[in-house]
Amino acid sequence: MTKRYGEPIRTARETMCPKCGRNAWLIHVRVAGDVDVRRCEECDEEVEIDLWVYAKPSEVTLPGAG
Repeated sequence: MTKRYGEPIRTARETMCPKCGRNAWLIHVRVAGDVDVRRCEECDEEVEIDLWVYAKPSEVTLPGAG
């Protein structure tokens, strides 16, 4: 699975869990609308992370991009 014009969604990433406050691996579970749902390996809670949408460069954001 990839984000449009971006890097692939990684299946796991180490970051701070907003639910338990610990540095833990968040495992990809599913995508629901505009969020990537992940499960914290420490507290076993589901965490919703907003998906960022990437856009192609344009003359407005990057002059000369064409």
